[in-house]
Parts: sequence; structure tokens; C-alpha cells
Amino acid sequence: MNKSFIILLTSVPLWMACSGETDAEKKEVVLEEKIENPGIIYNIPSPAEQFDIISSLDGIKDIKLVNDPSKKYEGSSLKALNFGVYTADIAYLTAYKETSKYLNYFSSLEKLSNDLGVTDVFTKELGDLAKNWTGNPDSLFKLSDQTYSKSFQKLIDIEKGNELSLMLAGGWIESMNLIIGTSKGFGKSPQIDKIIVDQKLVIENLIGFMIDYQDNADVKSYVDKLGTILDLYQTMDCKTAETKVSKTNGKISLSGGDSCTLNQVTFDNLKAEINKLRNEIVN
Repeated sequence: MNKSFIILLTSVPLWMACSGETDAEKKEVVLEEKIENPGIIYNIPSPAEQFDIISSLDGIKDIKLVNDPSKKYEGSSLKALNFGVYTADIAYLTAYKETSKYLNYFSSLEKLSNDLGVTDVFTKELGDLAKNWTGNPDSLFKLSDQTYSKSFQKLIDIEKGNELSLMLAGGWIESMNLIIGTSKGFGKSPQIDKIIVDQKLVIENLIGFMIDYQDNADVKSYVDKLGTILDLYQTMDCKTAETKVSKTNGKISLSGGDSCTLNQVTFDNLKAEINKLRNEIVN
């Protein structure tokens, strides 16, 4: 099957891409129509794209949340998962302009990419990133996001889908760890609460991508673990409005549908499960 991994940097803000709003009629998602592509396109936003938004919202920066880049991991599964963890950590640090700490992750990513047999993909991208950085945090943020997108698409092209699936799983789990850790607590950071709701759409896309690689036992294990997290989203407070579809200038617009809000039970359960999975990966 022809699969594509893309980053939609021109998409609507994440809190509009899923429900989050209590008024379902306010929700509108705009999709680019790509009828020429016979494959499946999964919209899995990069960590940089997510933290670019989160750093301007009502949370609290806590750089102690990121993983130690000096840790060593054994086995291809843990190495791929922690490669994803480090990409999320880099995005978090960059979004909060902690770029001096960001640079410590280069050697770790290079070592992991070598161990995973994907050095040809990442060495050039990471080298270009270091070479082209002007010293401006905003330019580093933009370059790191481009590196993420280009590198992961290349992994699909060279049939490294198993490794990519685990990288994406580790990156998403760490992103959730950082999002929840940035929150002041349920109800105290309502904008972050909406971002957490939006992650339901992201995890659905992520599981959809990984399913075709679940012949690999490690990938199958994380498909199941992510499925457990997705089940926790069923405890949100949701209501349904009629879905309306319209087309303007080649774009399909969807409005209405399910509208969900976070509650204390869902927040606590997600926090506990993410913390459990994250500890399994990084420790």
C-alpha cells in the first residue's frame, strides 16, 4: 500500500482540528483535497508544530520534564521509541527558547540513528540543521520541523516503517507527557485542556498509520498500548451535532459532528497512563 506521512503546517490550529469547543457549530476543519494521490495520508502533526502553539498558551514551562539525553538504551525497540522521545524534547525546548540545551541532543540522535540503521537519513538532515542555524531560536524551530518531516518521509521510502512507527509512538507519548506536565492542572489551564482533547484525533491518525506495520511484535505492542489510551478518551463529556460538508475553491470543509470537553476523570486517567508508558520507555 502506498502510504504517506505528511506534516500539515498550513492546517487550522490544533484546538480547532478536533472538538475542544463546547459549541459544536463553532468547529470547522478545512481539508486539502488530494484526489491525485492514491495512497493514504495521515495527518500527524510534528512535536514542533504542537509546542509552537502550546508555548503561547496558559501552561507553565518546566524543562525538568524532558528526558536526559545522556541515557543509553539497549535493543532496537527502545532506541526507536527514545529517538521519538528526544524529537519531542527538542521541540519543547526549542519552543520555549532553551536552545542551548537543545544542542545537547545532537549526539544522542546521531548515535541512535546509527544503531537503528538509518544514519543515511538522519546524519545529513541533522548536519544541515546545525550548519544552517543562524543562532536565532525561531530559525532553529523552523529548521527542526523541516528536518522532522523530511526525515520521516524518507523512512517510509526506504521501508523502515517499523522503526518509524515506534519513533512516532515515542514522540507522541513524550508530547503528551510534556503537554500534561505543562498544564497547571485540570481546569486551571483551559487552553491546555483543549489541546489534550485534540490529541484524540492525533492518536487515531497515529494508530491508523501503525496498523499496517503490526506484523512486527514491538509495533503491535504499542498499537495495543495506544489503543488503551484512546479508550480513555471515551470518558470525555461529548455531544453530537449534525455534520455539514461544503466545498469552496477546491477545499472540503466539515463542520458540526462530535464536540467533546475534558473532565477530571479523563484528565487523571490520561495522566496516569501516559506517565506509566513514558516511564517504561525512558527508564
